[in-house]
Amino acid sequence: MNTKAVLSVTTNLSRYGGAQKVLVDVHNGLKLNYDAKIVGFQKHENIHPKYGIKKEEYIQLKSPFLLRDKIIIVHARNLISFITFLNKILFLNSTIIYVSHNVYSTYKRLTFLPDILVSISKKVTENLIDYFSVKQQKIHLIYNGIIDANTKSNQRNYESDKIKILYAARVNSTKRQLYLVDCLKDNLRPEIQIHFAGAGDDFDELLEACKDSKNFVALSFIENMNDLIPEYDYLMLYSVQEGLPLSLIEGISHGKPLLVNDVGGNLEIGIPGFNCFELDECPDSFIKQINNLVEVDKDKYYQYSINSRKHYLDNFTYPVMIEKYRHLIDNLEQ
Repeated sequence: MNTKAVLSVTTNLSRYGGAQKVLVDVHNGLKLNYDAKIVGFQKHENIHPKYGIKKEEYIQLKSPFLLRDKIIIVHARNLISFITFLNKILFLNSTIIYVSHNVYSTYKRLTFLPDILVSISKKVTENLIDYFSVKQQKIHLIYNGIIDANTKSNQRNYESDKIKILYAARVNSTKRQLYLVDCLKDNLRPEIQIHFAGAGDDFDELLEACKDSKNFVALSFIENMNDLIPEYDYLMLYSVQEGLPLSLIEGISHGKPLLVNDVGGNLEIGIPGFNCFELDECPDSFIKQINNLVEVDKDKYYQYSINSRKHYLDNFTYPVMIEKYRHLIDNLEQ
């Protein structure tokens, strides 16, 4: 084991979210080879239990000198400027790696980035270069990867006269569940159902909007998505802003075709004409696209399904992600 400590740092571990989940997944992969710890601002008992962070692997940040002479992997944009600043003025002698999880268009002048950056998608890379003026050679593209939990034995048989779509995301204005329901309500064919898995600020409104509907169901937070995904035909996401959505990666790991708009890394997980249907903006063409799913024949659907599974195995597996982070860290120390 490498004796130099690797600290994975973020802000809010009390809320369950995609970037935090990636932090934990990366930490769990690195701790086999490094003295790795997770650093946060909450007490351990206030961390969301779904992360499964052990007490002995967690450090509450109370002093900046805890960060001295470490490799620090920062997973939060609202924290990176602070850590970079502390490293310089306190001479902490640490190597900072910033993992950029999203595409941003604000606070450019207040964002101070280190010399080593990880981008989780090509769109995030473009954002770092075009908006933040980061040089290409400083950026390392590492796709998020998930552990393969696919079980072929419980896959749903596709029938175009009963199409089930899963929309798995935190329920808020960025993910646009309410916008989607408002757009499609009274315009959707009866053969099509969209189920929303997730909780969040807009959930109560979403629950009310879905009440008595034959097309929409609000499921709330689902503990184990791998048990739910096989019951659906498609995974859908229609956000305003994204990085590289884990829900879509989970979908293609189960061989599900995708329904997505062109934001963030959506079209890197779902490739139009290969394993996904790219969605236009609402209303007219978007409504037509969703209704036209009933015209997709079995051969096309199953080919898209096969392509999704292959795309996952080629690009988004957990071992590949961890190996790339290890390679990056090992090269830092040469």
